Amino acid sequence: MIRGNHRVAIVTGAGGGIGAAVARKLAARGFAIAAVDLRESWCDATFDGIADRRAGLLAFGADLRFLHEAEATVLRVVDALGPPAVVVGAPYPGRPDGGPPQLRGCETDWESVILTRLRAPLLISRAAEPYLTDSGSGRIVNMTETSVSNGRRRAVDLMVRECLHAITRMLSRELAPRGVLVNTVVAETDCPKLLDAPAGAPRPECCVEAESETVSMAEFLVSDTIENITGRLIETSHCGTAEDELSPDPGALN
Repeated sequence: MIRGNHRVAIVTGAGGGIGAAVARKLAARGFAIAAVDLRESWCDATFDGIADRRAGLLAFGADLRFLHEAEATVLRVVDALGPPAVVVGAPYPGRPDGGPPQLRGCETDWESVILTRLRAPLLISRAAEPYLTDSGSGRIVNMTETSVSNGRRRAVDLMVRECLHAITRMLSRELAPRGVLVNTVVAETDCPKLLDAPAGAPRPECCVEAESETVSMAEFLVSDTIENITGRLIETSHCGTAEDELSPDPGALN
């Protein structure tokens, strides 16, 4: 086990996308990072983006659709890094196009959606729960992404958003009395500028800023400075789309 003053954070979906960005951000803040994705090798590029390749940055491969894998992963993290104080459930898998066919469901493949976007974050949170409560200041941040088409959110994203919020509120009611704060961050991912850009073009500045805002929100929610923010759903700013064009848009903070 790696001993030291580093708080241990488990970040799922860390092989790409917002999960990788969160892992890099928390590593820069001194966290020991357990980067979890469907394939351990996916997290290599995540750690390549960290200037200080110190000890305490480890990758783990796991299929978090299954409770026994989630529990085994947490035990491996405890053995290698120490008990986790933070769990960030970023969209899993971090590279949806790189996984097996059963994890590449379209938006109407409800079973795939439930397993990867709802069941996975719940199971990893439950598996880490004893360690989070023992820490006295545990943090869980569930993250999801929404897409916008013709000014409207996709039905599957609305379903995930509401279900993930319900899971967050349930966990919050159970765990807040034991010092664990649980919140959800929703980030929009479909930017018109990005969709219209030619292949290989750099990401639009608005996309970079939107990702940075989302990552900063996750960083804030796992910090020791917050004491009474729990059970909330927080939406980061919309990328490249006027907010009043989105329907429905229930607000930034519920």
